[in-house]
Amino acid sequence: ARYVLATGDSGVLDEQVAFLEGRPVPVGEDSYYDLPQQSQETASLYQHCTRAILRGLTLLSPRGLPLMGAGDWNDGMNLVGIHGKGESIWLGFFLYDVLLRFSEVARWQGDLPFVEQCREQADRLRQNIREHGWDGAWYRRAYFDDGTPLGSASNVECQIDSISQSWAVLSGGGDGARTRLAMESLDARLVRWDKGLIQLLDPPFDTSEL
Repeated sequence: ARYVLATGDSGVLDEQVAFLEGRPVPVGEDSYYDLPQQSQETASLYQHCTRAILRGLTLLSPRGLPLMGAGDWNDGMNLVGIHGKGESIWLGFFLYDVLLRFSEVARWQGDLPFVEQCREQADRLRQNIREHGWDGAWYRRAYFDDGTPLGSASNVECQIDSISQSWAVLSGGGDGARTRLAMESLDARLVRWDKGLIQLLDPPFDTSEL
């Protein structure tokens, strides 16, 4: 989306690209290493994108938040949603950004039904994050399979995670007042001026059960 909107080169969306084929991930496992084969089926790059987005929209919790699975961005959090019920607040912001950006691409393609679908889903996702993602002074990172929040003041470790605060701003999906407070919390809790660094999260994971 960013490439097309920045360059105006919408022709790339008409390029025909093959799919990859691989065996389903076995039940009870979260991944496997294998060499996928090229499928005989092809589709335009635009169709690849829409199918990926539609697939992503099927992986939502009953509260309408993206499922964490065996990790979203941080593969060190592979056990947060390993049983298929954990939710990712950060991934909600990311998906919100994807939906809005790609709605503009779909408009260029004249695909008005998909424009409307992307925008409706983005609005719904933003509301779900507003309802379930806020911790009082910053945005939570995720929820474990059992519903325990992660990136919350109630946690012993990882009370605040920088990526949720950052993407509340980057995506535009955060509430204005909350976003400002979240970034103030990030500045107070995670920016280490004396060390010249910004922590990903704090306190670090060490001994807690989760």
